[in-house]
Order: sequence, then structure tokens, then C-alpha cells
Amino acid sequence: MGFTSLQQTIPLKYLSLMVLVVQNSALILVMRYTRASVPEDQLYLASTAVVMNELLKCLASIVLLHFSGPVHYRTWHRLTALLHRELIVNWKETAKLAIPATLYLIQNNLQYVAATNLDAATFQVTYQLKILTTAFFSVVILKRSLSQTKWLALGLLTMGIALVVLPKDASTAALQYFMGGTAEEEDTAFEDDGKINLGNQSNMTGYTAVLMACVLSGLAGVYFEMILKAPNTKPTHEMVNTKIDDEDDHQGDTSLLHDAEEMTKLDKRNSIHADATSKRVIVVNHADEENDVGARDVHGRREDMLQTQQQNQLWIRNLQMSLFSIVLGLVFTVFLQDGAVVMEKGFFVNYNALTWLVIFIQTAGGLIVAVVVKYADNVLKGFATSISIILSSVVSVWAFNSSLSSTFVIGTALVIYATYLYGL
Repeated sequence: MGFTSLQQTIPLKYLSLMVLVVQNSALILVMRYTRASVPEDQLYLASTAVVMNELLKCLASIVLLHFSGPVHYRTWHRLTALLHRELIVNWKETAKLAIPATLYLIQNNLQYVAATNLDAATFQVTYQLKILTTAFFSVVILKRSLSQTKWLALGLLTMGIALVVLPKDASTAALQYFMGGTAEEEDTAFEDDGKINLGNQSNMTGYTAVLMACVLSGLAGVYFEMILKAPNTKPTHEMVNTKIDDEDDHQGDTSLLHDAEEMTKLDKRNSIHADATSKRVIVVNHADEENDVGARDVHGRREDMLQTQQQNQLWIRNLQMSLFSIVLGLVFTVFLQDGAVVMEKGFFVNYNALTWLVIFIQTAGGLIVAVVVKYADNVLKGFATSISIILSSVVSVWAFNSSLSSTFVIGTALVIYATYLYGL
């Protein structure tokens, strides 16, 4: 009742953007607090946290697949058949997700390293370099051309992040040269490079981790986009009206057709008794009209079903990636990297309520982005990212007793404007 009234007051696209702002800001701040505010021997394992995040995303994708479509279509048989077809029968399509799953797995672990060694504001701003890496891989892999506006945005983004990561001594000298004033005045504004050391911090390690995370994020995102868009080579009506003879070559199309036909059969079984009398009357008096209505009804039902299945492809792909990430994460990051600690102290060593909060926030982020992509657009998403950067910076100053240099403020402003400009 409360959510319905809120949705009527605030359009869903703006509501989803507000939630995205809170999610982005909360994730960085809470992750930073849980990684840098405790002694090193009391840190929870980032590798196990990443695996748990992927496990929750896997379960969330299954739940979303189950509740997609009409109510009478939400059966256990339909869900198991869908999972069997997508994960086992179409194993070649599933195997394609191994590469982006590996890249995202490494990226997620690097995020924990960056959050440990950089303050929340710096991490949030420098992480926007993923826009630059995504654009680069889009041009190289997808052969996509960028407008002059986007190239300008990328240039401003690079300049802004360069100002953000500029060492204090260099920024002080530059400002003193261009604006006048004394170094002493500048030094009073920020202690210890404008950052608070919480015990586990190394700026060089943090910058290296966030740079590698941005590269992997751009590469994985472009590769994932290429996989998502590759099957869509035929118009929608062909998937309904054209008989598919070669199942191996048209597995994606067969999946959509199979579900559309299954829903049609279910609808017929559920309505055959209730509609029998009315159909007989219509046949006698309005045969032509009945044919038109029936054609529109079948066409509309199949169109809705195909639209639902196309939306489900996002959750199916996320499920496939999560499964790979869980297996790879358990083998290569948990047991090979932290196996001794896990065997000695357990999988959930040093976990607490805030640790689980970080994991849940990360899981919710993927779902929120999907809603934003569906109901909003890139410009509004850019605004959400910009607002989350500002919010993270302000809260970081208050929560971690850090201070922001003037070059950091200028650089952040450039990053925010570049993010907005790139989304135009």
C-alpha cells in the first residue's frame, strides 16, 4: 500500500534513480568503513564476500525468472524446464559467459582492495574511469564511433581524475603558481593529503587496484553487451511465424518460441470452458469479427510473451555469469588464495552485520541498475552517478574526518560534468 502510493507520487524512473544514488553511495561508504576501520587481523575475507554476493545474485535471478510473466505461468515445472534449457541444453551459450564472469570476479575483488586503501570520495571519483575504458573497448571491439561531445566528455573525465589523484605537494605548488597565496595557507586546509589513515591504507595500492578494476569493468561490460546483442539478428515476428528446422543453429530463437507456445497452451486450457458458450454465439453471428479479435488476441499474447522472454534474457545471462563466478571464486580466490585461513577459521571469519550489509547492497545494485536501464535513460543514470559522487564526498568528510582539497573539488566537478556530458 505504502509503495503503491509512493510510486503514484514519484514516477518509477525517478524513484529507481533515487534508490540507485543511495545504493552507490552506501556501498562505497559501508565497504570503506568495514575494510579500513578495523585491524588487519580482524578483516573479513573479500574473496568469500564476493562469492556470497554472486550466490545472492544467482538466487535473485532465479526468483525474478520465476515471477516473470502472468500468474498462471509461474509454475515449478516451467521454471525447471527454463533453467534446464538455458543452462544445460544451450550449454554453448552458457559457456560464452565464462570470460565476463572471470573479469567481473577479479574486478569485484579489486574493488575491496581499492576501498581498503582509498577514502570513499577518491574511490568513487576515480572509479568513473570505467567510462573511459568502456568507451575504448566499445570502439576497439564493437567498432563503435563516438561523437565529438563524447570525446570531449572523455577528455574532461581524464583531466578531472588526474586532478583528483594529484599529490598534495604538486597541487599546492600549482595552485600557488596560478592563484597566488602561500603554501602554508594551502596546507592548513588538508592534513595528511586530505585523507584519514584508518590503519590499512596505501594510496599507491588503491590507485593501482581501482585502475585495474576500471579496465576489467570496461572490457567485461563491452563483452557482455556483445553477447546480449549477438542473438538478436532476426525480427521478432520471424521467431513466432517461421518454423525453425535447425535447433542447434537457432537455440535462442527456439527458446522464445517454445515459451510463447507453452503460454498459449496454458491460456487455452484455463479459458476453454469459460469461453465455450460465448465462442459459439460469436461464430454464428459475427464470424469475421471473431476472427479479427482472435487474431489480435493471439498476436498480442505472443508479442507480450516475446517481450517478457527478451527481458528474461538479462536475468538468464546474469544467472549464467553468477554460476561461473561462484565456481571460479571458490576455486581460485577462496581456496587457492585464502584456503589456509578458511580451513583454520571458517568461511565466514570476521563476518558481522555490516559485512552482510555490504554484500546485500552489492547484490541489490545489479537489480537496481536493471530497473534504471528499463525505466530511465543514460542521461538520468549519469545524474544519479554524479549525485552519488557528491553524496559520498560529503558523507566521507563527516564520517571519516577527512578533508577535501581544492584540486579534488575541481577534479570532482569535472568528472561530474563529464559524466553528464557523456550521457547526452
